Amino acid sequence: MKLFKRIRQVARNTDDTAQSLRELVAGVANQSDLLNRKFDKLIEFLSRSGALAGRVPEGFQAPPTGASQSFREAMAQLPLMIANRTYNTSHPDYDARLVRNFPGTVFNADRSCANPAFQAVKKLATGEEVPDTAWQPILADVLAEASSIPHAGQVFERRTFIENYVAELGHTYKAYYQPGWVNMDDALFLYWLVRQTKPKKIVQCGVCNGLSASFMMLALAKNGPEGTLSVIDLPPVFDPGDPDWTIEGKVYGVVIPEGKTTGWMVPDAYRDRLEVWNGDAKDLLPKMVDRVDAVDFFYHDSDHTYDHMMFEFHEAKRKLNPGGLIVGDDISWNASLWDFADQYGVPSFNFKGAVGVAFF
Repeated sequence: MKLFKRIRQVARNTDDTAQSLRELVAGVANQSDLLNRKFDKLIEFLSRSGALAGRVPEGFQAPPTGASQSFREAMAQLPLMIANRTYNTSHPDYDARLVRNFPGTVFNADRSCANPAFQAVKKLATGEEVPDTAWQPILADVLAEASSIPHAGQVFERRTFIENYVAELGHTYKAYYQPGWVNMDDALFLYWLVRQTKPKKIVQCGVCNGLSASFMMLALAKNGPEGTLSVIDLPPVFDPGDPDWTIEGKVYGVVIPEGKTTGWMVPDAYRDRLEVWNGDAKDLLPKMVDRVDAVDFFYHDSDHTYDHMMFEFHEAKRKLNPGGLIVGDDISWNASLWDFADQYGVPSFNFKGAVGVAFF
């Protein structure tokens, strides 16, 4: 991808790095909006969970790869309600108020909380809102720092590889595949959270190729030698010998390249700090939480239904240390993160309508 090629080029020039990266992040922010950033995750959920079964409008068919706008229009014809308290963000009747999705808002801002990430967010806020423009210089600095960490280049190179890989799959099989990762702004925000709170143990559910895991691992590496990341994932690895992977016109959502597996984007030098459990989070998360001494940072990016997200949050909370974080991706789908934070009377923050954080 041109963005990451340019990043590597400017990173070699120390004098120009900071300013160039600021411009890049600003450009990404200007090009992003809630629908474009989160649409691929909607495809992933609907296709992998079976939510499309019996609910596809008559005559509906995914357009050829590259016709994403037409596909969004088709998705808008699907029901507003995906699951219990979980909503189709592409539907014309989608109402952000139903899921309390107010980008930039700090909920329970008046609550006493010593969490360093919360204190940093409060400094950016005017009243109960953080202006989106406040993040541009921060994310630029984060990207510059993350890019300077040893072996960070592998993350950018592997991202480019996956983009080319799924594009070739789409061209070859005339089907719809996606890499399955967070928006770059979100990855940088996760890095920022890890640098603010210095967690010793991060637990993540839903990883796929591992862009988010890679940026959190880079932040752990910057923090020092102790922090580790334990993840749970059901890896959707492409198999050219399986005809179910090569159906023309089918929407597959996310895909991991053949021969790769969960979190393979994490730089090789840090693999000894990454623990991978493959399986269903419903079965494995309680066992993982039982096994670890404590959780400092929990990140959800698996099944984005209200009930499942609440299940994961409550499981992680059983071992969450004081000063810990509960973080959820795709918070535009439901209000689980905000409801969870309210249950414990702690402040929370909505980052760009995409990532939610509860501060303990």
